[in-house]
Amino acid sequence: MEKDVVIVGSGGAGMSAAITAAKAGLDVLVVEKTQYFGGTTALSGGGIWIPANSIGKRDGVQDSPELAAKYIKGLVGDIVREDVVDTFVNNGHKMLDFMLENTEVDFYPNNDEPDYYQDIEGALMKGRLLNPSSYDGRLLDRDDLLKLRPPLQEFNAPMGFMVAFEDIPHLMSVGKNLKSTIHVLKMVGRYAMDRLRYPRGTALTMGNALMARMIKSARKEGITLWNNAPMTKLVSEDGRVVGVEVKHQGKTQVIRAKRGVILASGGFSASLEWRRKYIPYPEDHVSFLPEGNTGDGLQTALDMGAELEEGNHDNAAYTVMSVYKKPDGTEGKYPHVFMDRTKPGCIAVNAEGKRFGNEAAANFYKAMHDTGAVPAHLICDEKFIKKFGLGLVLPGGMRLGKLLKAGYVVKGDTLEDLARQIGCDVNGLKETVAKHNEYAAQGKDPEFGKGDSAVDQALGDPTHKPNPCLGTIETGPFYAVKIFPGDGSTMLGLKVDRYTRVLNKDTREPIPGLYACGLDMNVLWRGREPAHGSYNGTGLTFGYVAGRHVAGLDV
Repeated sequence: MEKDVVIVGSGGAGMSAAITAAKAGLDVLVVEKTQYFGGTTALSGGGIWIPANSIGKRDGVQDSPELAAKYIKGLVGDIVREDVVDTFVNNGHKMLDFMLENTEVDFYPNNDEPDYYQDIEGALMKGRLLNPSSYDGRLLDRDDLLKLRPPLQEFNAPMGFMVAFEDIPHLMSVGKNLKSTIHVLKMVGRYAMDRLRYPRGTALTMGNALMARMIKSARKEGITLWNNAPMTKLVSEDGRVVGVEVKHQGKTQVIRAKRGVILASGGFSASLEWRRKYIPYPEDHVSFLPEGNTGDGLQTALDMGAELEEGNHDNAAYTVMSVYKKPDGTEGKYPHVFMDRTKPGCIAVNAEGKRFGNEAAANFYKAMHDTGAVPAHLICDEKFIKKFGLGLVLPGGMRLGKLLKAGYVVKGDTLEDLARQIGCDVNGLKETVAKHNEYAAQGKDPEFGKGDSAVDQALGDPTHKPNPCLGTIETGPFYAVKIFPGDGSTMLGLKVDRYTRVLNKDTREPIPGLYACGLDMNVLWRGREPAHGSYNGTGLTFGYVAGRHVAGLDV
């Protein structure tokens, strides 16, 4: 078989490259290692961080590629790739407009989450982060709907249906507000009807909605999509990549690619072997990336003479995770982003029962790494868990009984009881909570500055005074969840040029016919991401760049 382009991986980056190349008239094949299309993007919130975008401009946001470049360079520092920054800030908004004009993809502004580092020149409080619009999965062919990677069940409502960002306030107000109760009852009714016809819900949100829209668009462009089709190696002739070897439907075959091969296979964090080389605390590290993200694309390129662009600040987009053992023996994983640890009345403690960092900080994982607080525990009281939940426990206390029984949540009638159960120092925990309660009353955390920054406050509870991130822990019983450092994507990838062409480690010249984007390309942020949605933003943008360049279009 021969195609113009073969793309390895079906996440946001790979599908962006595929759609862009197909729209330029190329014959495209996407090969996906696992049974599901959608990659890491399908599991994510689906937001994209795109400077100077047209949606923000319509809302009056004052932004420019130059302003964003200042922010990125100030954030990443001396190791920034200025050529890659230039490509991103000048093509991200073009990618978005291309998708809005030519595909099913749709976004709306998220004005609640600012850029992470407001003290760096070029940061904005709003305008760059966009959320994906929800999607009716019934518009997909049934086969494609069932091949779409399911969302993390831990993010779904207790009955199993997906929840959009705008649904969360309604879920928290069921039984208290008539409008919210009716809203949720409609969601339940829709899900019940779906399950009469499908093994999953069809009201798609977040990353699932984005990838459903991209799959629908790919089908419209005539792109061939293969799942259960792992690439085993790249094929080259006279130093040029001319195709891939793929296992598909029980046989191994070579697919030739006249224009090139684009690697977008999702990085390496599902591989313990790779984690041991490049990730701190590899045995305790918890990743929620798909099981197929084991470094295949990276290794095949290294075998062709490519190199990893080492020297990053961090090699992954770290986060804080907890793990739930399901009745069937599998693991549920929950990323603690902003639903609990940033809120007033929740702290994290180490084995000594002491706090060790600003729980509301985007880089709280760093405090875990730097102080050796691996694992640690999030601590809260009865009033907190009822209002905000804790990890997999939803606001209102939904799932609490089930998760207590499973051992995911630990309960203590007193702080002393809780400390003994989680194995931390009793006096240390009591002293820490007492001190934190003083900080909450004052509205100031002199130890770690929780709630000092505008970003912290945006992720806290705006109705809580005097500090939206600081609240007392005093109403028993008390609860704890064990947390680990984890990741939402890897960062370390192949060294590429500004057009995403993979570079040869010896000649520093592009390897003819070979591109990398998404997590197979060393991520622009190099361990210091600028905002929520920044990985999906670069993934879609550099997929678009690769698709245009392989088609011979200007970038």
